[in-house]
Amino acid sequence: MKFLSSAMIVVLGLSGCAQKGTFDLFKMDKTHERSVEQLRTGTIMNSMETNALVSLMYLNPIYPETYNDGEYFVGAFYFKRSDRDIKKWNLADRGYTLKLNGKDSTSMEELKESDPRRMLIPIQNNWNQYYLIRFDPSPVKTLTLLLENNQTGSVALSYQKEK
Repeated sequence: MKFLSSAMIVVLGLSGCAQKGTFDLFKMDKTHERSVEQLRTGTIMNSMETNALVSLMYLNPIYPETYNDGEYFVGAFYFKRSDRDIKKWNLADRGYTLKLNGKDSTSMEELKESDPRRMLIPIQNNWNQYYLIRFDPSPVKTLTLLLENNQTGSVALSYQKEK
């Protein structure tokens, strides 16, 4: 009985010492919060095998003062390849197209590992290719990005414009 009483007093005494709760560790700043909101990921699969994996983040709502003369996205792309395939690749090499509401991009710049813009997307690994993609401004509020390949399939990612 004495042990139980002593243990209860210690537990109650220490429970008042905590300054922060568990969920305080997950607080994000506004930019990080918007980044997570604007990140979309899609997969193209064929016979239970991943052929393509794409993660795209819409930059306009996150950095409106920087990305305001078009629709900007930063993307991480993975495409299935064989072990013998050592050639540098891009979307066109793999037979893929990326369109925003049915229109091609105006520019697609590969982001090297040392490029600080690559850190805009919260997905970092060695097997992805990273691109900064610009499309002409779109007047519609719903944006649909379509990654497509005639042989393996397609995936659509949708975004809502804020204005």
